[in-house]
Amino acid sequence: MKVKQAIRKIIILGGGTAGWMAAAALANNPVFAAIELCLVESDNIGTIGVGEGSTPHLKRFMDNLGISEKDWMEQCHASYKTGIDFINWNGDGQQYFHPFYFQMDVKPAEVFFINANARRRGHGNAIKPDAFFSSGVLAKHNLSPRPNKTLPCTNEYGYHFDATELANYLKAYACQRGVRQIIADVVEVSTTQQQQIETLILANGERLSADFFIDASGFSAKLIHKALGVPFQSFADELLNDSAVTVPIPIPTLMDSTQTQQAKAQQAKYHTRATALSAGWLWQIPLTHRLGNGYVYSSRHLSANAAAKELLHSVNLPESTQVRFLKMRVGVSDKAWHNNVLAIGLAQSFIEPLEATSIMMTQFTLERFMSLFERYQLNKQAETLSRQTLNQAVMQLVLGIKDYIQAHYVTSQRSEPYWVAARKVAISQRLTQLLQAWYQGEDFDLLLYQYDQQLAYFRPSWYALLAGMDYRDPKLKRPFEPISADITAQAIGYCQTLVEQYFQPKHL
Repeated sequence: MKVKQAIRKIIILGGGTAGWMAAAALANNPVFAAIELCLVESDNIGTIGVGEGSTPHLKRFMDNLGISEKDWMEQCHASYKTGIDFINWNGDGQQYFHPFYFQMDVKPAEVFFINANARRRGHGNAIKPDAFFSSGVLAKHNLSPRPNKTLPCTNEYGYHFDATELANYLKAYACQRGVRQIIADVVEVSTTQQQQIETLILANGERLSADFFIDASGFSAKLIHKALGVPFQSFADELLNDSAVTVPIPIPTLMDSTQTQQAKAQQAKYHTRATALSAGWLWQIPLTHRLGNGYVYSSRHLSANAAAKELLHSVNLPESTQVRFLKMRVGVSDKAWHNNVLAIGLAQSFIEPLEATSIMMTQFTLERFMSLFERYQLNKQAETLSRQTLNQAVMQLVLGIKDYIQAHYVTSQRSEPYWVAARKVAISQRLTQLLQAWYQGEDFDLLLYQYDQQLAYFRPSWYALLAGMDYRDPKLKRPFEPISADITAQAIGYCQTLVEQYFQPKHL
């Protein structure tokens, strides 16, 4: 089989978390050892740089790089994350926890699933996932998901971190391994007649050529959209939030504030809080040096000034406090990989940050790209197949995430105009079928099984959301044998004992 001309140089356009994740991953991969790696970033374009959360996938990424958890976490002001607490999403003051699920939760989780199925069919009281998953118990008691003694299986947890510092950490890692950093503004991009990127033209007139390019240029998407013209699918009418206003609170300020001792004791240390507000929701992300706060909202339903005022009131700060405004482009590129450009990060796709999936998407795209790269270089047929394989996988994951995020809104019972509009957005046939099956007391698990390969989230997450929101037809009464109160109590006790045994030396 004839081998086509080998790729000798790759340019990554854009720094930030996505760009430096790419640089670090490629520099660490022996497949790219003979390839020159270069990253071009502007010092006139800052990163979004707010406190961010992750899914458990990030641990695998850092472990694959051979990076000590303690080392990177300290430098990035990172804290552990057990999951997300959803507060007041039905407007009734209630909350539920979306946990990270691992092998030791299997038995108590099954009890939760049975109780949730009973409730939606008209039997029993509202059931929340919090007490049936070890991470929910950890969150309740503000405990770290790092065990005090060896677990019989791998634990699942995410992180909170300073995104700017994570990018800086990965930059140092990548540059130590030979990645060349160029600080410059790209003013023009030249393409060939075959619609391949040829050169990046810098503000000083220098021309940078490469065989392959990774577009990490953020929402501007300079290569994939502006230069190559790949269409962008907007989700603006399906996910209404397009803006955010943020404000950090330094930990010393937080602890010296007028909060009561009880409020201070309840301050989240190891989980994200997502609190529904009038036109969106408030994130609260605990780092080691500050509490990150951000109001994600719809500019069609709330002005920037009104959003800032509501944010500051929600976090007990004076209206004179300086805030930062952000705009979000929600949607996905028709193709993540087109010709000799791979788009990652915000240049490729963005689903609002409700479930902290942005970095997971970047990681997924890079890992899939690296696994396909050698085959991609074989010949034209393999090149085309590699791109198609990645593009299909990326699009499937993005749409699966979109379904799950939309489910938070279309199941809400809040009555403000924003929430009414969010309930009426168009949703996929798949999500329609899932929600109908749950609401009508039908076989929800069969649908989950049928859609297994298309879903970004699996059974525990769907149950946590739909049971947590108490999404059901209150008039429905279908035959279903509920589980006994004794078995439910045993499942709850099991999770409590598990946390006491492995995560807490003293009795809770």
